[in-house]
Amino acid sequence: MPHTNTGIDPLSAVTHPDPYPYYRELATSRPFFRDERLGLWVAAGQREVAAVLAHPDCRVRPPAQPVPPALAGTAAGDLFGRLIRMNDGAAHVPLKALLIPMLADIAPATAAQHVAAMAKVFDAGAASRAALCGECVNRWLFALPVVTVADLLGLPVAGDGGRAAQVAQYVAAFAAAQSPLASAQAVDAGAQAAQWLGAWLADAAPADDRLSALRQAARAAGIDARAVAANIIGLLVQACEATAALAGNTLLRLGRDTPQSGLPLDAVVARVAREDPPVQNTRRFLAADAQLCGHAVKAGDAVLVLLAAASCSGAAAGERPWTFGHGRHACPGDRLAQALAAATVAALRARGADPAALAQAFRYRPSLNARIPHFL
Repeated sequence: MPHTNTGIDPLSAVTHPDPYPYYRELATSRPFFRDERLGLWVAAGQREVAAVLAHPDCRVRPPAQPVPPALAGTAAGDLFGRLIRMNDGAAHVPLKALLIPMLADIAPATAAQHVAAMAKVFDAGAASRAALCGECVNRWLFALPVVTVADLLGLPVAGDGGRAAQVAQYVAAFAAAQSPLASAQAVDAGAQAAQWLGAWLADAAPADDRLSALRQAARAAGIDARAVAANIIGLLVQACEATAALAGNTLLRLGRDTPQSGLPLDAVVARVAREDPPVQNTRRFLAADAQLCGHAVKAGDAVLVLLAAASCSGAAAGERPWTFGHGRHACPGDRLAQALAAATVAALRARGADPAALAQAFRYRPSLNARIPHFL
């Protein structure tokens, strides 16, 4: 049910100016409840969020709908269906076992160096001081982390700013098509993007680097090359909206809270990940009737898992931020994402972006799960 004073509800909270008092109220007084208007169970308390994410019958997709209907039968749907993070079961465990250590092996300092190098690639194709305008900041937030991950993997983006920007554009289009809010035009653009990205990745000749090693290990393990390709694109997608949100919310924090501007940037990013998280919620779908958090839930029921509410319940400094999830679908790139966000903010500030000015003119992008500032 909506909050009686503000009209806020668990979905509109994502783009509300200040949803955190509401999240704290839910975590304290209604840690697990049924919202009949939304047709969802809602998990808000830390214990309840953890229980849902750990429950074997809580799946990342509805069992009868492995791919969103709008994407079914398209290149975007084919790619989506191969993503590890969108599948449960043992089939994807071998590839996941290769991806997790590959990401963990990327040191934050290495990520920061690659961000700085890719920022210079973008500089070569941009007008001087272009990052001062809000729209330019938006473009950099969505592009720089994506092409940096591509560069870290050994994909050919560092030598061509135009191609790098094109890769980022197609990754953003595929990411946008996955949203329930996507228009038919956005879904079509996402399908075209998935097709382009697949062809680009197939033609790319990576350096003798992480991607070459991954492909070799996957072949030795008998893993389908199409699954490897899809999940490499998936890594780029995960570096897109969520990292743009984390970097954008960090710019807002710096613009609103002058004392924090004196802290090390990685410390500010870590606080933002806990206190103004980029991914505010996720969903789980019941594969069978079950008892969940003291309630009888039925097969087919959906649970909205409020990661941001769990974070409001007292996550301590140094703990893994709830925004990166927990359990078998926890994001394996949490350390990398924070390093990318910090280095992206540093690159923008070095080019004249002013957090205080940006914080004066922005809105949140329409979304049901990600809190992404759009600077005006």
